[in-house]
Amino acid sequence: MSASTHSARNVTNVTNGTASQTATPGLSWSHGEHQRRKAQSALAGSVISSLTRSGKWAQWLEIEPRLSGFSSLEEAREGWRRRDARCYEVVAGLTVLGSRRGSDDDDAALAVAVLLEDGVNRVAMALTDVCEIDDVNATVWEEVKGAEPQLGCHAARYLRQRSRQRLSRPAAGMVSRVAATSLEARIQTNNALSAGVHTDGAGRQDQDRDLVMAVPEVEDPVEDLADLLTWAREVGVIASEEIDLLVELLAAENDGMAREDAQRVVGERRGVAMRTIRRRRDRTAARLRDAAPKYLAAIA
Repeated sequence: MSASTHSARNVTNVTNGTASQTATPGLSWSHGEHQRRKAQSALAGSVISSLTRSGKWAQWLEIEPRLSGFSSLEEAREGWRRRDARCYEVVAGLTVLGSRRGSDDDDAALAVAVLLEDGVNRVAMALTDVCEIDDVNATVWEEVKGAEPQLGCHAARYLRQRSRQRLSRPAAGMVSRVAATSLEARIQTNNALSAGVHTDGAGRQDQDRDLVMAVPEVEDPVEDLADLLTWAREVGVIASEEIDLLVELLAAENDGMAREDAQRVVGERRGVAMRTIRRRRDRTAARLRDAAPKYLAAIA
């Protein structure tokens, strides 16, 4: 696992178990707000402790003069809460340190997420039906990593807006929704293609498509995957609902959707955060990898 991936996961790992309760039916708005604040406090405490142990803030002060007004992230966080105008420059400096086009420091990107906690909380509250607060923190982190170093004092506003836009695309209808599918429907689709009949992702025959323009007759790699998934289900490696999730995600990606967008939209349909979909997918994929030698032996 790369350092970048590890740091991105830190954002969700620190808050996991606190923010996840915000989507529970029947909870009041005040309870959800409390859980979001609790998650933010956990993230801030973790990052501040890490920077204190490593002495990294002092190292940053030597190379980034915009941080010079504050002796620590904790002090800068207090300054942000007081609306200290210098903090806009601090966010700009940390963005340069965190961006891949700058110093590419993952801890600096985490520090930005900590300073922008009020804005993160507002985005999470506005998009509570789409994501959880750790999804917003992770998205802010990703935006910092991809940011231009020349954002200047507008960095805070830019990062908040970009994060909200990125998270709200499914809710705003900017990402086409994926038709639900299943392993059986996918196999049916492959068989239909082999027979010259086109079906949609759910296995229904498409009467409107010109069969002359159908997909060329080539071997579909999904057929091999279907065999693996069928075997894994029969021997108890993974459950049927886990297969359905994998196939649903694969169908979305095969239809041209980016992996992250597919995870977000599938999560929205299932009523869970993108983070949850990604975790379930990774867990299932890991079990399939572990079982691969047994599968190869079984079909040999």
